[in-house]
Amino acid sequence: MSCLHKGMTVIHTVSMSSMTTIKVERSTRDGLRALASERGVTMDAVLKELLEAAARERRFAEVRRAMEAHPPDETYLKELREWESEAWS
Repeated sequence: MSCLHKGMTVIHTVSMSSMTTIKVERSTRDGLRALASERGVTMDAVLKELLEAAARERRFAEVRRAMEAHPPDETYLKELREWESEAWS
């Protein structure tokens, strides 16, 4: 890995069709490397997992915002309470 700036390291990622370089701090690279080693995968795979997790969290945040903006009506809440009551036990 070549050092471009003090405290920065280049990380190469490989895919089926191309390779690219990203600049990250050495501590970031070391953390990615350790996580990849721990999981037995490449740093590229770890980065992809982190991106997927971030995308999933964004989707859930959007759903939460939509639910907060459009709360259920009282009829639904009443029916929900009935289903959750001991009457169905």
